[in-house]
Amino acid sequence: MTGNPVSISLVATAFTTTGAVIGVPSTVVLILYGLHDISTRIKTPAANTNFGDNPDAILLILKGFTDSIGALAHLAESIGQFLFNGLAIAAAVGLVLAVAFWFTGRGLGTQAHWARISAFILLVLALLPSLLLALTFHNVGRLLMLALTALFLLALHSIWTGYPTQTP
Repeated sequence: MTGNPVSISLVATAFTTTGAVIGVPSTVVLILYGLHDISTRIKTPAANTNFGDNPDAILLILKGFTDSIGALAHLAESIGQFLFNGLAIAAAVGLVLAVAFWFTGRGLGTQAHWARISAFILLVLALLPSLLLALTFHNVGRLLMLALTALFLLALHSIWTGYPTQTP
């Protein structure tokens, strides 16, 4: 017995749960992005705001207002689309990570050797930012990041020591 409170079955459960927690919102965002993309491709173009060949002063003022509001709306739409594209990219990365976490957790549950390697890589990739954030944050944030770092190190230790020996 190594005295490590984090067992490999707990690490497997954590990986599977993390995969589900990351995967569900990522899938929802990607579905919404796809529906939005389809709706923008099939929508009709905006109506023409031309008031004819010889508009009077009030119609010119109204045309100026509609053009100004249209330009602001177009700017807001462009900013929103840029943010939505970024969110979709993050969701795609999240979905790939979720699949990796899910299969790693399932592989650890079946004691697959490849899952230990995958878990090691994923834990190191999670450990490095938590160490950096522990150096960056102050007070409670630092304490939380150090606790997370300790948890990752215990999980790595559990992965390194391997599966318990099974006696017949």
